[in-house]
Amino acid sequence: MVALGMVDNAARAARHGRPHAALPEERADAWRALHDTFVREAREAGIAGRPRCRVLFLGDSITEAMRGTQFSEAYDELRPRSEAFREAFPRGDVFAFGISGDRTQHLLYRVRNGELEFRHPPRVVVITIGTNNVGRDNDEAHDIFLGLRACIGEVLTRLPGSKVLLPGILPRGPPVGARAQMPPAPGEDSTYHSGVAEEPTPLAAGYKVSKYAQPGAHTAVIGHVNRRLAALAAGSGGLVKYVDCAECFLTEDGTALRSDLMRDALHPTAAGMRAWLAKLKPEIENFGVADEGSGPRMDVSPTLPSTAFNHGSLDTVDEQSRSLVEHLVSWTPHALCVSHMTPKGDGPIVYCNDNFVLQTGYSVEEILGRDCRFLQSTNDVDTEALSAIRSAIAEGRACRVRIMNYHKDGTELVNDLELIPLHSDSGKVTHYLGIQRFRRNTTDGGELGDKSRTVPSTGGAYSKL
Repeated sequence: MVALGMVDNAARAARHGRPHAALPEERADAWRALHDTFVREAREAGIAGRPRCRVLFLGDSITEAMRGTQFSEAYDELRPRSEAFREAFPRGDVFAFGISGDRTQHLLYRVRNGELEFRHPPRVVVITIGTNNVGRDNDEAHDIFLGLRACIGEVLTRLPGSKVLLPGILPRGPPVGARAQMPPAPGEDSTYHSGVAEEPTPLAAGYKVSKYAQPGAHTAVIGHVNRRLAALAAGSGGLVKYVDCAECFLTEDGTALRSDLMRDALHPTAAGMRAWLAKLKPEIENFGVADEGSGPRMDVSPTLPSTAFNHGSLDTVDEQSRSLVEHLVSWTPHALCVSHMTPKGDGPIVYCNDNFVLQTGYSVEEILGRDCRFLQSTNDVDTEALSAIRSAIAEGRACRVRIMNYHKDGTELVNDLELIPLHSDSGKVTHYLGIQRFRRNTTDGGELGDKSRTVPSTGGAYSKL
């Protein structure tokens, strides 16, 4: 069943052009029941005498343990962890929405389907997700990051005024050379066994490896994801903060997990929960949330000014259109740019995402403020496609064309370009969103040889942004 699930995930990812870690996905009935509980708690927060949610933890079993449950079932072994959570946040205004076994794709479904429907948005959302993508699905670091980025973008889009704090993926077992097993039941102790048929080493005498040894089998992937999260946060304009929590669970020399803090080499014990929350609580407070809740509201940026999301500004774009563009950029694999339609008739680029920078080869400084015509050749002008574009802009409508563009290094790029008008409240077209599906021209004729072929507009909702 695992192999079949991986095939299904791969097929689904291929259809959507995104890794399955970044595609929202539901789970079984028990999962649905707990998700519905979180939706209800979000909607009821702050009404009928219930406390508002000041801080929201989103995640998997590590977060669900803050409630003392696993799939909503209470366990004596988990009660001390929930007590540690209540000791750290005694006022009842810090919520924990976690479901055991969840991956990024499951959290993405949850936040898109009701778990963020607060009357009063929390000031900080703490996202701890991804360890099951690593340990159960063996997802690649890039795919896990894209799933996390999609979740972050969803939170920032749906909760205006909220900020996101990222503890990253916590260090975990199994050690290098061990055969991974399903996590033990809460509080159970176990030893990972080597799956390699070779002479025992001093580290694995008797074919047993200390499950606490670090670096572990997943350390490289976890490190790669966490470095990308740190870079995302550094360029987020203060909307996202990354906190390295690995040291909370490692020995001083970093060669092992502390067994008293992470007994099963995966889930924090009650002592581990206290150590972790002791690290996170001041970070949350310093991120703009005083424990008394009496401080001013955090400043809210109208855009996502992150090098991991975008470059430039959407300040001049209508609020509704801006929100939809920001939502789109959180998951799309394509290159995006937004051009401002000026009275002179030109369209300087005011915004682009990372994919636009990476796929064209130009730096941000070389892109912003220039018309998209800089991607064309002065010697080989694609007149048919340009005529279709000019006609659509003059009439204020959407269009799709195939046009030949050029990478900074001179390589031909076939661009299936979709232009979508963005309107002001008065209905005037103020900007155009360009969705570029670039691919290098490696064929002679055939499908890509008809470089200026126009294709019908997709129209639909996007044509009325």
